Order: sequence, then C-alpha cells, then structure tokens
Amino acid sequence: DGAVPVFSSVAATDGTYNIGDTLTITVTWGEAVVVTGTPTLSLNNGDTASYSSGTGTTALVFTTVVADGDTDSSDLSVSSYGGTIADAAGGAAGAASGDLGAVLIDGDTPDMTGCSATDAAYGVGEVITITCVYDEAVTVTGTPTVTLSNSDVASYSSGTTSTSIVFATTVAQGDATSSDLAVSSIQPTAGGATMKDANDNAIDSTITNGDLGTVTV
Repeated sequence: DGAVPVFSSVAATDGTYNIGDTLTITVTWGEAVVVTGTPTLSLNNGDTASYSSGTGTTALVFTTVVADGDTDSSDLSVSSYGGTIADAAGGAAGAASGDLGAVLIDGDTPDMTGCSATDAAYGVGEVITITCVYDEAVTVTGTPTVTLSNSDVASYSSGTTSTSIVFATTVAQGDATSSDLAVSSIQPTAGGATMKDANDNAIDSTITNGDLGTVTV
C-alpha cells in the first residue's frame, strides 16, 4: 500500500462550551486508520484534545474538557495532530486541520475586582450598601450573600446582568463593631441562588480587594 490515508474533515457539534463541558471532535480520513498510543489534536486556542475511540475505522474521536483558564475562542479550529495514526500498512495519516464550525469556548469565570461602600460610621438601623465589581457581567438568580469581617451578612439587592453587583445589610443591635469593615467571603449559591456569566460559568468565589474603605460599624 503506497498510498497514505488522505485527510477528509474535522467536525464537532456547534454550541457554546463552558468550564466542565466536554468537546468531542471527529477527524475523518479517506481510509481506515490505526492508532498507537494516545494521539492528540492541537486546537487554535492552545488547548489539546486527546484520542478517545475509533481505531480501525475512518473516523477517530478526540475529546477535551474545557477548564478554567482555557483561552476563549469564538471560532475554534484544529491546527494539527500529534502521535501515531497510520493505515494498516503503516502509512502515516495525512495532516489534519480545519474549522470546527460554530464552536465557541468560554473558559473564563467572572472574577471579582473589588468591593466598595460609602465611607461613614453606620449605626443601628442604618443600611450599608456594598457594591462588588466583576470583570464581566454577572447574572444573578435568588439571593446570594456576602459575609463581612464583623460576621454580619449582606444580601443581594440589585445589579443582575451587569458587572456591579449590589448587596445590602441593616446594622442591628448587637452587631459586632468594626473600625475597618471588609467583605470576607461570598456565598453565591446561598438558598439555591446562582451567580453566572452569560455562558453559564459560575463566578470565582475568591475575594479580591474586599476592604470597603473608611466604613465603621
């Protein structure tokens, strides 16, 4: 057999793939190919898909799971393959590359950039309004909460579908005093709530720049 398997196509199901989603890619050649080891596909966003199944047929299946930090892509494509793929006579399979169609990758969680409140001394009965800003728009359902450095809890108030999410709490008799109030943690799923980006990736719950300024209780 002097001929090598001629590359035919690459394909994947159109859609938006978020963190934790599995992307399945099928690569087809003009004749049956045999796999040795675990070949990989290099994608144009820097990710790699690994061989999953299909040896002995014309269509090999590769998969990759979208991970936090994967480079976003609005038009994913295959750049090349690596590893051993050949026909029964040992002829190496032809180079594989091509566009995967309407495949979008979103490997970025919404990250907090900071929280703030109006500088003041707050007494019993007064409302502290806290704005936490994210690096992309966040859609809120339910009532997520943030816990403050004096152990008080502020509940979601407004801001869904924007980058600025507002929480509020009313100072009550017996609340611990604080000379420098800060956001200590966030509970994005409190009571069944959600905080996600437009592509359904949940926020990163890391608190960044949680100090609220000159806020005393």
